[in-house]
Amino acid sequence: MKLLAYTGSDFHGMQQIRLLRIYLGLTTFLYTYGVVFTIWPLRTDLSYANPTGGILAIALGVAALIWLAVKPDKPGPAMLAAMFATPLVMAFHIAISAEFACLIAPMFLAMYLRAFYPPRRALVLVGLVTAAVVVALAVAPLRKLFIDYLIAVVAILGASESFGLVMRALVTSACTDPLTGLLNRAGWEIATRDLLARWRSPKSTISVVVMDLDGFKQLNDTKGHLAGDQHLASHARRWRDLVPADAVLARIGGDEFAACIPDRVEGSPAAERFVADIAQHTPDTSVGMASLPGGAADIAALYARADAELYAAKVRNRRKTDP
Repeated sequence: MKLLAYTGSDFHGMQQIRLLRIYLGLTTFLYTYGVVFTIWPLRTDLSYANPTGGILAIALGVAALIWLAVKPDKPGPAMLAAMFATPLVMAFHIAISAEFACLIAPMFLAMYLRAFYPPRRALVLVGLVTAAVVVALAVAPLRKLFIDYLIAVVAILGASESFGLVMRALVTSACTDPLTGLLNRAGWEIATRDLLARWRSPKSTISVVVMDLDGFKQLNDTKGHLAGDQHLASHARRWRDLVPADAVLARIGGDEFAACIPDRVEGSPAAERFVADIAQHTPDTSVGMASLPGGAADIAALYARADAELYAAKVRNRRKTDP
């Protein structure tokens, strides 16, 4: 999956990578904990499982985290590592209670897949996770009953189809504007904070561009709110095509939109091109822009400066159109 501008639909991709890192970090820590206390047990009167599966799972988890650090736009290999790490651990367990404890990880992974992947792909991936768990349970050196397999399958699929769908709906409704499909203000706050964390270089530039539709109130008053909604949605679609890669694009409220655009060089050529494209393709738009070096950028301050520039632009445009 290639991550482009952080619009509403791409916001899932941003959260997908973040949550995958968290999942891999936590499970790798737990694998490490289990291996340490298997090799150096606190009690000698208990039988412990073979630590081979845990060691392999730790290696997969560390490799996946390194992969995500180097290539966050290609999470596929890291996802495969997450899918098969826990079954590796389960394949060496000698107690059914330990197997059921391990089910927590694939249940959370199934919820994650259902929430952040397209439905068909999620169904395939959840099926692979379930199959891997069943195979691990089958080869584990312990006595199993048919009900044990049934519990594993029902737990994973049930988590996927119940909590996974709820998670997807909550993230979408909380951070996406339903009219335009762009991020809303809450999504803007989360996405720009994430962008700023990745672009904290003094050689980079962070720009905030604020857009406001001229004459929008008059359009609503004369042609109705449906025409106004169509006008907003058409401009949002056009800006989605024009905004640079790695930018954040959101509807802040009403007819006001904003884009946060990073540049790898001093100055703001990408943001300036976007402003020029707005003037060319949507000339009925007032624009304000503000930029700061990445090391000193503050989104709230940039937004305030860009908003002041926007207000000044609207005053100039109004003077041009007033008789």
